[in-house]
Amino acid sequence: MEMFFSSLRGKTATEAADDIINNHLPKLKELGRNGQIHVDNIDVFCEKGVFDLDSTRRILQGGKDIGLQINFHGDELHPMKAAELGAELGARAISHLEEVSDEGIAAMATAGCSAVLLPTTAYMLRLKQPRARKMLDEGVIVALGSDFNPNAYCFSMPMVMHLACVNMRMSMPEALAAATINAAYALGKSHTHGSLEVGKQGDLIIINSSR
Repeated sequence: MEMFFSSLRGKTATEAADDIINNHLPKLKELGRNGQIHVDNIDVFCEKGVFDLDSTRRILQGGKDIGLQINFHGDELHPMKAAELGAELGARAISHLEEVSDEGIAAMATAGCSAVLLPTTAYMLRLKQPRARKMLDEGVIVALGSDFNPNAYCFSMPMVMHLACVNMRMSMPEALAAATINAAYALGKSHTHGSLEVGKQGDLIIINSSR
C-alpha cells in the first residue's frame, strides 16, 4: 500500500483551495491519464476551522470536473449545510452527518446521495448520534463505516453494527445492509461488491465447523 499526504500549513482555507484546484488536481489528472496513479473519489473535510462551505464547493467541483466521484466529510461537529451541498453537486456519499439538517436529509434522499454513518466516532468523541432512523424513514441510503483513525481507534465492523443498532436505533437487517451492499454503493462498487450474487466478486469465507 502506498500512502501520500500533503501539508497545508501556513495557508488559509481559500489559499489551500486555490492550491488544490490550480496545482494538485491538474497534476492528479495528468498522472491518471499517464496510468501512473488511479484515483476515483475526492474527499474534503467541510468543517469550521478546516474548509468552509465555499472552499469545499470549489474543491469538490474541481474534482468532479476531472472525473472524480464526490465522497466527502461533512456536518460532523457543526451544521455546515454539507448535505445540501453534496446533493446539489451529485455526491456519491457524505460521511459523519451528526449535525445534518432536516433539509439536508431530504435533499440527500432526493439526490440518491448515501449517508456514511460512523457510530464509533460519535461514541468515542461523545458527539450526538447521527439520525439514522430519520434518514432511513426519509429514504436515504445509509451505509456504515468505522472511521478508523487515532481518534476512533476501532476497525471492527461487528462493533460498528452493534453501536448502530443500540445507539442509532437501526434494526439488525438494516445494519447488515448498511455495512455491506450500501457501503459498496457509497464507494461506487455495488455492481461488483457488497452482496453474494452471481457475477460479483466472492468476498466471503466458508467455514466447515460444528459450532
